[in-house]
Amino acid sequence: MKTTLFIFATLHPKKESFDKAKEILKLIIDDTRKESGCIEFNLYEDLESNKLYLYEQWSDELSLNNHFTYHYTLKALEDIKNHLEKQTDVIKMEKIK
Repeated sequence: MKTTLFIFATLHPKKESFDKAKEILKLIIDDTRKESGCIEFNLYEDLESNKLYLYEQWSDELSLNNHFTYHYTLKALEDIKNHLEKQTDVIKMEKIK
């Protein structure tokens, strides 16, 4: 049975790197949205703190795993790592009802 996955990722950019981190993520949005299995992929900025949020919805685990094999995703992960003050918090969920 296919299970839709919902991802909430909280990114913690360094204060001086906030705009750079945001730009790196913005570069992958359009390509990611075209991926097979991507239902939703949105970037949000917290207006009161120095955080960015990704909300993602994937048709299944395979589609999500494939996302991390594409060159633009790998490049973004490499480019952003020096702009983050700590590891990204990721919550992976399935809808119950």
